[in-house]
Amino acid sequence: MNVIVQKFGGTSTRNENTRDHMYKNIIRELERGHKVVAVVSAMGRYDDPYATDTLLSIVDTNQLTDEEIDRLTSIGETISTLVVKSELSKKGYKVETVTNAELGIMTDANHLNATITTVEGRHILDKLKTADVIICPGFQGYSQNGKITTLGRGGSDLSAVAIGVAIDASEVEIYSDVNGIYTADPRIVPDAIRLDYISYAEMLELSKNGAKVLNHRCVQLAAKHNIVIHAKSSFDHQMGTYVIGDDKIMKDHLNQLVISGITGSQNEARITLVGVDAKINGAGQLFEKISDANVNVNVFNQALVGGGKMDISLIINDKDVTSVVDVINDLKEVLKPQKTIVRGNIGKVAVIGVGIKNNKGMFQKVYNTLMSNDINVEMTSCSEINISCYIDRDDVKKAQVLLHEAFLG
Repeated sequence: MNVIVQKFGGTSTRNENTRDHMYKNIIRELERGHKVVAVVSAMGRYDDPYATDTLLSIVDTNQLTDEEIDRLTSIGETISTLVVKSELSKKGYKVETVTNAELGIMTDANHLNATITTVEGRHILDKLKTADVIICPGFQGYSQNGKITTLGRGGSDLSAVAIGVAIDASEVEIYSDVNGIYTADPRIVPDAIRLDYISYAEMLELSKNGAKVLNHRCVQLAAKHNIVIHAKSSFDHQMGTYVIGDDKIMKDHLNQLVISGITGSQNEARITLVGVDAKINGAGQLFEKISDANVNVNVFNQALVGGGKMDISLIINDKDVTSVVDVINDLKEVLKPQKTIVRGNIGKVAVIGVGIKNNKGMFQKVYNTLMSNDINVEMTSCSEINISCYIDRDDVKKAQVLLHEAFLG
């Protein structure tokens, strides 16, 4: 039995017209001899009647527990499954739905942003024996105590890949209103190029650095189990972009571009501790406390400045500034900084691609492109496939255009 998993977001499930495009994609696979497991999101966006944000707007969430909010927000996907079954069954196809419990997606008890612990496809596979299509609610799972949990932003992508792993699907198709993955956001860089193929590693870096096409956790899971992801549009018949293993891309020469993407974000902040005592393990104690506060450090640098002193700088998400400042204040007697400088309004631009490790002068080209256009680079981080520069937030969009022209123009 050859099974395709298809995930449809809110722009696909929104109304009868958009759902008609969705059904054409499902029926096309049925006509090719496949069976389909369709993972659906809630219908539309605020203020569509059954969208997740609309459901949240009808209550005072301050009066509900996280578990109760998960119960509420999972309703939108459940409604979608029943609407889709009703309409697709009218077209003469054998359609079944699954409940939250039948999904087989077990999570931890971290409501609003749960982590998948195990997944099994027994109920879905049983129903596929007699049905052409199985409709699954996306974005959700259940904890060990049987409570409904939700998977956070982009959770339906993660649901689809998890189900693909559980039932050994040949492919997971992620449908949206964008016809694939581009070398940059086309709304910012009009000359962005649609990619036919991209590696898991590159897609993961793009997702983690600001690109919103695929949820990074779904890419991680697909890479772990070697599940092919096909990102494509619900509304046209172009091929879209395949997310596959780096080895296959390199072996078959599937992507000839030096880089695969340029992306950016505008939600960073920089904190510098000036004149910390260099004789103590100040950075180690600082990072231990920051970790305890559930804060991720994106970039770190320390430099000896003479006189037994050093400066410590770190880049964090701007929402975490208060937490980190509290940690620094708690360690003030240990670190003894001469002063602490908090710099907001930081953004990041990232150049990503497997070609970085095989081409000389890549960092120099990124750095010189920015600096020669009056964009000051405050900090940098590099890996084999990622060069990230931290710059003024207001320069992020301009930087993406300049770098795309420099590398792909």
